[in-house]
Amino acid sequence: MQFRSLFNKVFGKEKEYKDVTALKLLNGYTNAYTPFSGNAYDDATVRDCIDTIARHFGKMRPKHVIKDNGKIIKTVDDRLNYLLGSYPNELMTASEFLEKVIAQYYTYNNAFIYIKWDMAIEKIEALYPLDFPLLEILEDRENNLYARFTFGGGERTVVPYSSIIHIRRHFNRDEIFGDDNSRIMIEDLSTLKAAKASIVNAVKSFTALRGYLRWLTTMRPEDMKKAHDDFVNTYTTNNPSGVASTDNKVEFHELSTKVTTFNSQQMNYVRDNIYKHFGINENIIMGKYTEDEYIAFYESILEPVAIKLAQEMTDKIFTRRERGFGNEIILESNRLNFMSVASKIKICETLIPTGGLTINEIREIFGYAGIEGGDERLISLNFVKAKDQSLYQTGTDDNSLKGGEDDGKNGNKNGTTGASQ
Repeated sequence: MQFRSLFNKVFGKEKEYKDVTALKLLNGYTNAYTPFSGNAYDDATVRDCIDTIARHFGKMRPKHVIKDNGKIIKTVDDRLNYLLGSYPNELMTASEFLEKVIAQYYTYNNAFIYIKWDMAIEKIEALYPLDFPLLEILEDRENNLYARFTFGGGERTVVPYSSIIHIRRHFNRDEIFGDDNSRIMIEDLSTLKAAKASIVNAVKSFTALRGYLRWLTTMRPEDMKKAHDDFVNTYTTNNPSGVASTDNKVEFHELSTKVTTFNSQQMNYVRDNIYKHFGINENIIMGKYTEDEYIAFYESILEPVAIKLAQEMTDKIFTRRERGFGNEIILESNRLNFMSVASKIKICETLIPTGGLTINEIREIFGYAGIEGGDERLISLNFVKAKDQSLYQTGTDDNSLKGGEDDGKNGNKNGTTGASQ
């Protein structure tokens, strides 16, 4: 699919908003936002960190649900759920959409998603992550906020801030935007760059001049070159002994080249500073994590961002009245996928007897496809509701009886009916 102008495809015909001016914040007119252009994303270590988080976050499943008293009572089967779970827009899948949002979130400490509405039916048409060099926050006379984007091609547009899903990281000093990485990342990036440069220089030093021949007699240039080439081919190209010999016509003078490089401990220190900035470690990046390490990664990195994004999407997508009826966006992930087989078995052994899992849910845990009729729940007869325990044990609905007591009617000292356990 080709578009003559992607800008027109995303934003359509630009609307005019009259009497909009720069928003004055509490600390002055600092309403402009420029993403950090320190090329942090171009560093391999930084990109590995961001890509690792984005890839794992891409496994999240956004859903439109209805909750009652904090419990999900229904997953809504509508176009919004299709957009969230399959194709938020015509350019990317749901997984790619989440990866792009998280990549921008960790690169710039801000991520912006434009909600394109179909005003004829008041439904969402698409969701677009936005990347731009300049954003300005404006306001009108009624104190409504607007975002004016300037894109790399020179196009500009103004959209209501209520149509922008905006999540922030390091949200501290600024009143609208997350603090950028320019101050805290530049030192570590410079040190890492110097460390990598020292290794490159060490490699290059192997091809540098390591000595010279001083001729003690006068020779023609062509004879000097031939004697030089013979010496190099004999004693430097293939010389396992490392020993050379010369006659009284020439002297060999060695040049010492000492190159200082970072040792492994120093390199690890520099890399760890970058890893700590993103809250991950080398095992997570290399995919060598243990079950406990991944749980810690999920709970400390993925889950907080998922909650933040879900809350912002809920607020911007639904009206206050719709939220009052329980409409909500959630991002869920099957945390059992990264558990060991032994842990999965323990979970099943715990939940199956109480009817906590269906057959298909059990199959999904172990990576198998669902089967017909697999949505039924299995339950053990060894369990009974607490309020029905007397009926189950004695045949009478009297919960006042305690263990070891007998009402004298059953002829059983322990007060049980002999029901199969």
